[in-house]
Amino acid sequence: MSTTRKVLFTSHTANFSKFNQPFMHWFKAHGYEVHYASAGEERVLGCDKHYTVPFERSPLKIDNLRAIRRLKKIIDSENYDIIHTHTPMGSVVTRLAAIKARKNGTRVIYTAHGFHFYKGASLINWLVYYPIEKIMSRYTDALVTINEEDYDRSRRKFKTDVRYIPGTGVDFDKFNISLSIDEKNELRKSLGLSPDDFVMIYTADLRAAKNQLWLIKSLNKLAKQHPDIHLLLVGKDSLGGKCQKLTRELGLENNIHFLGYRNDIAKLLQISNLAISTSVREGLPVNIMEAMSINLPVVATNCRGNRDLIETGKNGHIIQIGDSAALASIIEEYVNGKIDIDVSRYNSEKINKYKSENVIEAMKDVYYPKTRILHLLSSDKLSGAENVACELIKHTNSDNYEVVYCSPDGQISESLKTKNISYLSLKSFSFFEIKKAINNYRPDIIHAHDFKASMIASLFNKKARIISQIHQNPDWLHYVSVRSVLYHSCVNRFEKIAVVSKSIANASIFRRLRNKLVLVYNFVDSNEIIAKSEKMITKKYDVVFCGRLENVKNPLEFIRIISQVKQKHETIRAVMIGDGSLMNQCKTMINELELEKNIELVGFVDNPYPYMKNSKSLVITSKNEGFGLVAVEASLLGLSVFSYDIPSVKELFVGDHNIGDGQFIVKLITKMLNDSVTMKNVLSSDLTFTAESRIAIIGELYKKLGENK
Repeated sequence: MSTTRKVLFTSHTANFSKFNQPFMHWFKAHGYEVHYASAGEERVLGCDKHYTVPFERSPLKIDNLRAIRRLKKIIDSENYDIIHTHTPMGSVVTRLAAIKARKNGTRVIYTAHGFHFYKGASLINWLVYYPIEKIMSRYTDALVTINEEDYDRSRRKFKTDVRYIPGTGVDFDKFNISLSIDEKNELRKSLGLSPDDFVMIYTADLRAAKNQLWLIKSLNKLAKQHPDIHLLLVGKDSLGGKCQKLTRELGLENNIHFLGYRNDIAKLLQISNLAISTSVREGLPVNIMEAMSINLPVVATNCRGNRDLIETGKNGHIIQIGDSAALASIIEEYVNGKIDIDVSRYNSEKINKYKSENVIEAMKDVYYPKTRILHLLSSDKLSGAENVACELIKHTNSDNYEVVYCSPDGQISESLKTKNISYLSLKSFSFFEIKKAINNYRPDIIHAHDFKASMIASLFNKKARIISQIHQNPDWLHYVSVRSVLYHSCVNRFEKIAVVSKSIANASIFRRLRNKLVLVYNFVDSNEIIAKSEKMITKKYDVVFCGRLENVKNPLEFIRIISQVKQKHETIRAVMIGDGSLMNQCKTMINELELEKNIELVGFVDNPYPYMKNSKSLVITSKNEGFGLVAVEASLLGLSVFSYDIPSVKELFVGDHNIGDGQFIVKLITKMLNDSVTMKNVLSSDLTFTAESRIAIIGELYKKLGENK
């Protein structure tokens, strides 16, 4: 790349450059050298260099081959950072000419101002233009669509990053003018209009797609019934005088006024009562947005683009293409004052996103895209791995990354809403549901948490870079089994494997994968935990269990331990925090062992820390743990931590005096209650759990993968 940053805009006609002016000015203000390539039929303002390239509008013209060769030489010699192309054939030529440049890092962006294939388009348009655009999408880094129909179709059908940006931006300030009554009457007079005439305006070049011939025919009967109706047709004539001829044949010369090209559109809108658009197809019509900016009601045909802007009864009316009777009827209701809608309230909210400054702001993310990260989890509940994913998202730099949490819909949704985390929900954790989510979101990185999510994510390694993060340490990870073989078969598709403890890293399955392994202890925000623990609860407990009520956490063993301690301390108070498939079994066992007064089942709670703070000790009965996050949290809150002999928990503390089997934990709890002393654990000084240290590791990983996307 050259030291001076460069951007190239292309369109088959130079006239189209008017839509690029806001972006060209923005690039120049940010130190870019701005170039433009077009057929060169007129001068392009605002660029440092203007190249003439023999673009042809028809895909069948041989000159387009010459255009590809000419433009390729320009692109290869100039070393552009960004190429932003417009118009159908201008973009095809540009993208073919830029194939080599893209491989060298040039970002190629195409803005489609309304595809030639659309709902209601001719078969020939679909047969010619749709296959071309589908193929060319493979040579496009970002496809910008400006209306919802094009966006929805492109996102489903094209293999590229599809964005919806509402138009090219309109400078509404130039329409913010105020004419006095005398000034309005004077302008009307200059056009042969009286102060009491009902004036309609249609700002568009006269051509087939804008459908002015049909409009003129539709007004024939109405104009003769209401001679004070007038239509201003503003724009260049590309129909060779056909509209004027039809007007004369129908005797409407006094009602229809051909103004040609005008540079006083803002004033013409001020003297009009109604705006009209009878297009058969649009991208996102600027003429309607201009009318909306001064709160002029609009009657428009039901085509792509028009219906994005106009809502019947809110800021105008939509009528079906070809329905002359409906068009005449609606206009007559406006003429007779039967329609009185306050368009200002609707337009003031709707028009804001079309302002130039807001469109430029939206385009920044297209020119400099954020790396998209999708965190994939198989559980619909909030627990250890889910909390880690939330913390990662919370601490990921939003200036550089766009991050979303993806899992089956369920209990987790409310927690994510509280944490203000973007959520992509799945109907089920299946290949097809995940495929749909990935195709819609198009992540650069999939950060998959635990084995099931990692193995399914590995199937999409050609669509995104995969990080597999393992939060669990099951026994099968340490020997050859069906599950370990299945996971191992996926590892070549992972960029990195993040593990949360040394005991996981030492598993036999990872023995030959040291170059892929990254040790990332879960981070703990001690200040947040302490702050959350301050929420007052009145009850006090001797022991707390905090975890999912699932077999791996062994909650039934916890109940047995409390039952044995009760034999010497009848008033022991314990609380179990969590939910899961063993909830009913836990309730049954508590009843059978007559522990209803000793153990309180509180289920899932979003903030467990007040319960933990009001307890003397935490007991961990898990069969295995990936990291033992709850042990660190409890230790920070001053609790004694009594745990089964779990390697990942042992490595957190200095010494193992509170580690043992069930009988040993019974003795520890009994001693604690007998002697009224705490037996605190000391966290290892070799370990740091701060968010800054942990996110630095993951952040560097995201950065490297993002740079190579």
